[in-house]
Amino acid sequence: MKKINVKQICSVARAEFISTVINTKIIMIPALIIFIKSFAIDPLLYNAELMGENLNYLEPFIAVVNSETLNLVIPLVFLALISNYPKIDSNTLLYVIRTGRINWYYSMILYLILITMFYLAVVLIGTIVPISLSCTFDNNWSMVVTDFTKRFPEQRYNFGSELLPNNLHNQLSLIDSAVHSTIYMSAYLLIIGLNQFVFALFQMKPFGFVVNGTLISAGAALCAVRTNLMWTMPMANSMTWMHFTQYFSEPVIPIWYSGVYFSLFIAVLLIISCIGIQKFKFSSI
Repeated sequence: MKKINVKQICSVARAEFISTVINTKIIMIPALIIFIKSFAIDPLLYNAELMGENLNYLEPFIAVVNSETLNLVIPLVFLALISNYPKIDSNTLLYVIRTGRINWYYSMILYLILITMFYLAVVLIGTIVPISLSCTFDNNWSMVVTDFTKRFPEQRYNFGSELLPNNLHNQLSLIDSAVHSTIYMSAYLLIIGLNQFVFALFQMKPFGFVVNGTLISAGAALCAVRTNLMWTMPMANSMTWMHFTQYFSEPVIPIWYSGVYFSLFIAVLLIISCIGIQKFKFSSI
C-alpha cells in the first residue's frame, strides 16, 4: 500500500475539480443564479426600494439558504452537477496505479469539499452582485428586514418580508445566522456527495441517486407539514430559522443539535466509504 502523498492527492483533486468546472453541466449554476434573483433577490430589492433603505450584503444569501423552495432546488442542482462523482473509468485506474487507492480516496474527498465550497461561493457572489451598488457592509440586520412590516403593516404577508422571518433576525445576529446557515448548507451538500461516493464504491451508484432523491424530497415534504420527523432529514437541520420561534428565546430545537446531527451523519458515511474503498475492485473497471 502506498503512503499518503499530499501532492498527489491535491493533483488528482484539482484535475477532477477543473474537469467539473469546464463541463457543460456548469451552465446549471448561472441558470440557478437567475432563478434565485427573480425568486428571492428581486422581492427583497422591492421592499428596500419601498422603504428607501439598503439591504445588508449578506441578507439575500441568508434568505436563499433558508428558503424552503431554494433548499429543495439548490441540493438538486448540486446533485446534477456532481452526477458523475466519483468518476470511475479507465483514467481512474491509471490514477490508482500511480497514486494508490488511499491517495485516490482522499483526493475524491478533497474534490467533494472543493466543489461544495465553489458551488456555495458562486451562490454567495450571485446574491451579492445584484445589490452591490446599494447595500451596506456592516454586521447588523437592515431596517428592510427588521422594520418593514412595522412601517407597512398592510403588507405583512409580502413575499419579500417572509424570506427573512422573525425567527432569524429576532433570535440571531446577522453574522451568526450567516455562519450557521453556510455551515449547515455545506454539510447538507457534503452528505449528498458522500452518499454518491459510498454507493459508487459498492457498485450501486444508481441507488445513490434514489437515496439522495428520497432525502431531498422527503425532507421537503416533512418540512412542509411541520412534523417533528423533519429533524431526521438534512433539509430542516440546514435551515437556521426553523430552530427558533418568532419571539420566544426558547428554541424549537437547539441549534447545536443540527451540528451534532450533521457531524454524525458525515462521520458514518466516511466510515462506510473507508470500508468501501478497501473492498472496491479497480481491476473490474
